[in-house]
Amino acid sequence: MATREGELPPSLQQQILRLQQLQQTLNIILVERQRLESELLEVKNALQELERVTDAAIVYKAVGPVLVQSSREKLLQELNEKKELAETRLKILEKQEQRTRSQLDTLQKEIQSALAEKKLS
Repeated sequence: MATREGELPPSLQQQILRLQQLQQTLNIILVERQRLESELLEVKNALQELERVTDAAIVYKAVGPVLVQSSREKLLQELNEKKELAETRLKILEKQEQRTRSQLDTLQKEIQSALAEKKLS
């Protein structure tokens, strides 16, 4: 199929579209990673505070807009589970980020190569 002068071939247009999709995916991953890192920091800070108080201390946890009394031990368990889950999800996101960045790099090189060939022809 002949393309007009200055028009990109359909295969190259598809690659550029895929590149844009990968960039959007990477942005979503980065936003989610930032959110998870913030959540993890918050959980770690809460755990540090709970470690400082005695078992007899009265502690509360937020349930929506309400504070509910809870036991220190129960809160420690819940926060440790939340921390473990956040760390696991963060590792998964980091792997997705690495894979997406690799795909982006490869696709960018392919597109640049195709554009360079098009200029030469």
